[in-house]
Amino acid sequence: MSRCDVAVATRNSRIHYLMVSLLKRLGVTFVLCIPDDDECKSAKVIVTTEEESKSVAKGSLVVVEDTFNPDTTAIEIMLRLLEIPEPTQVVVGVDPGMRFGLAFVANGTPVYTRTVQSPSGAAEKTHQWITHLQHNHRTEILIRVGMGSRLYSALFLRGIRSIPKDVNVELVDERHTTRVGKSDQSSAVLIAARKGRPVTEDDLVLDVKQGYVKSLKRLFTRLTDGGRTLSTADARAILLDETTVDGILNESDH
Repeated sequence: MSRCDVAVATRNSRIHYLMVSLLKRLGVTFVLCIPDDDECKSAKVIVTTEEESKSVAKGSLVVVEDTFNPDTTAIEIMLRLLEIPEPTQVVVGVDPGMRFGLAFVANGTPVYTRTVQSPSGAAEKTHQWITHLQHNHRTEILIRVGMGSRLYSALFLRGIRSIPKDVNVELVDERHTTRVGKSDQSSAVLIAARKGRPVTEDDLVLDVKQGYVKSLKRLFTRLTDGGRTLSTADARAILLDETTVDGILNESDH
């Protein structure tokens, strides 16, 4: 019997459905089975529920429920496939811009990457990853943020102000991290590998520049699929840290 990467060992049809989509995105081989099936034994990683885990041979288990988080589940699967189940250091690399590249790097090995559409979305993902790590692993955690765009790095840094104090945040010189034909995600991996400098309060301060206002307006138009426009007054308020892009989007929704 050939050995696959992941066995989804559960009778829960919803988890089967959701996991198929996730595993296809990860590009790993997998099989769907029930907990006591012999096919489960051939997999490097077994995904199952807490209740059904009692029927699965102990080994490289990832336990999920119906409402599992796709990102953190993907990270746990990839950590086991890469044989880093308990990393000693995790670096989250962030490539800010009109779209944000995020990279989860454990012990120097890229584990998982994502592209996120907004500064607040990137900050929210980072919060989720950090919270998951602190609840499930004992590891040093570092966030490295590229400085290629002062506007978007500052908006991201504002979004992670409530990050735990034991998580260090650095700003990294982005030169030579952007390559023709490569993605924001690959740039985030390179940023994660570079040492940076500590963040200061000045790094969160933005001047009201015409270029920043125009960029925020373009971002807002893209996030609303062209359905709304951002006023100059609202753009100024974002730059002055009086509100956020999400705050204005939520106001528009009511």
